[in-house]
Amino acid sequence: MKFENLKMDVQLTIDNLRLTIKFLLTLFIIHCSSFVVFAQTEFEPPKLTCVRNSSGQVELNWQLPTTANPCFTGYEIYASIGNKSGPYSLNTTIANPLQTTTLLTIGSGQTVYFYMINRGSCVNPSTLTNKTSDTLDNNGLQPPIELKKVTIENNHVVLSWYPAQSPEVIAYLVSYDNNITFDTVFGRLNTSYTDLTNAPNGTISYKVSAFETCENGVGLNGQYQPNSLASKAMVVSNTNISKCPQSISLSWNAYQFGNINPLSYEVQTNILNTGYTTKSVLNASAISFILQDFPTKQRFCVRIKANLPGNDSSFSNEICFDSVDAIQKPVTDYIRNISVENGNVVIEYRKDTLATPIPVANYPILYRSKDNIRYEGTIDDRTTFENKYVYLFSDNGLDVNNIVYWYSVKLVDTCAEQHYSDTAATLRLTVQQKTGNKADIIWKGFEVNNISFVHFRLEKIVNDDTTIVGTFNRAESLFKDEKLFDYTLDSLEVCYRVTAVFTNNNDVTPRDTLESHSNVICVTPEPQAFLPQAFVPNGNNNTIKPFVVFGVAENYSFQVYDRWYRLLFSTNDVNASWNGIDGKGENAPHDAYIYTLKFKGRNGKDYTQQGTFMLLR
Repeated sequence: MKFENLKMDVQLTIDNLRLTIKFLLTLFIIHCSSFVVFAQTEFEPPKLTCVRNSSGQVELNWQLPTTANPCFTGYEIYASIGNKSGPYSLNTTIANPLQTTTLLTIGSGQTVYFYMINRGSCVNPSTLTNKTSDTLDNNGLQPPIELKKVTIENNHVVLSWYPAQSPEVIAYLVSYDNNITFDTVFGRLNTSYTDLTNAPNGTISYKVSAFETCENGVGLNGQYQPNSLASKAMVVSNTNISKCPQSISLSWNAYQFGNINPLSYEVQTNILNTGYTTKSVLNASAISFILQDFPTKQRFCVRIKANLPGNDSSFSNEICFDSVDAIQKPVTDYIRNISVENGNVVIEYRKDTLATPIPVANYPILYRSKDNIRYEGTIDDRTTFENKYVYLFSDNGLDVNNIVYWYSVKLVDTCAEQHYSDTAATLRLTVQQKTGNKADIIWKGFEVNNISFVHFRLEKIVNDDTTIVGTFNRAESLFKDEKLFDYTLDSLEVCYRVTAVFTNNNDVTPRDTLESHSNVICVTPEPQAFLPQAFVPNGNNNTIKPFVVFGVAENYSFQVYDRWYRLLFSTNDVNASWNGIDGKGENAPHDAYIYTLKFKGRNGKDYTQQGTFMLLR
């Protein structure tokens, strides 16, 4: 028993020893693994500043990181022969964290690219933007600068380019006049140049090269672009003005900047310094354009815009005009109002105040149409005018009750060119009489461009008294009059007129409220006669006579016949009635009787009416 207990104690001791050894081994592995991880941690890299060739060796210079490495293990220098994209291999490791230069041996005539990594043995708590330094090579000359664009601003040529990749570059040399004259732009990130010496003329070619002092300490100019890629500003050099027809001929040299070709050109104008707007878009091969429809009494400027890849653009110089000896065509002329007055169409037309005045002999001509398609000249002079810019036309003798008329005004300038204004249409009203003393009042037409419509106003006129029936919106064109005539009045003539109320947006503010009237339509009731269907001589309705509506006493005749067409009663008195006594003085029997009625209406027409009625006993 004791032996078994001893055996168990030994086994337990062995098991505990194994666990302890395993735990210590795990800690050792973790420690070693952490050391490996820490040894591979990157910190902020140095900044390579210069790679200088020196007798088969290359001298590398760098700036120390701005943030110190707390567990520095070395600066690793990697190199690639002949290819910036790699592959790169470790060339050497710098053990001194304060060292800023080293010499490396390379093969003769080889181009080598270098970058550096800052290693540490602890975990870096910060995420690095760049784990490696910038990449430099041992080439003696900087490559040609990649050009961006050339444009003209404030009448000066402005060049721009992309920054050089190498931090060795401290400035840029901008040359012109075949590399004889140049200016210096200091700072690698300063990538534009404004030529304040030369006026833009389209003949000066520009080149840009990088300048660095790393290689020899004095300064070394980098490579220029080839002459085929020399850059010229785009300049409008020709502006011939033609009066008839009104035009300005523009021409410019093609956009040329490095190997960048424009996608298209735009001709832009700026009137009274309100900002440039595009007049026309041209293809990339265009170098000329004929500008038309420009102001003659206002200052305006012209420029060419070159549309470049990447949504970029370049501009030419600006050519400005204070006064152009050319014909200014009408642009803002308009028909202000159109109305029917006393059966005639009256049109108010307003000229463009900035347009060139037309010759006295070329007064505006009013053109009329019945369908807004075919127009014909109607009036060759104005009837009245408020001033030299406002014309009032009156077109007379038209069928305004049945036809909607359209109008336009034609002008002929001193270049014999024709111009037509906008169009306008009359407002026409019709009345459709219905049975039961009802009528449909219908209107159509009325067109004036660029207005703010208020409403239609319908008026009913009886005995010189005008009543507003109602107002209607632009889409409404019908009113049903349920009581056309008031038979209690002496005069039964009823007239209607509809009026469009609006403001014309072409007018200067504050704008007047305008009214466009329709024709006036007058209607009268058709003369009619009514006779009772029966009467009872001994009853309440003991006589019979016609009731004439809208008739006169003149030419009145009323006769009564029996079924054998024997005359029983005849009178010319509109107030006389038959009492049922025949021509012999006897009571006419219970029967149907025939009547004939003749009368004259108030409209001057004669009417005849026949029918039957019953006599009841």
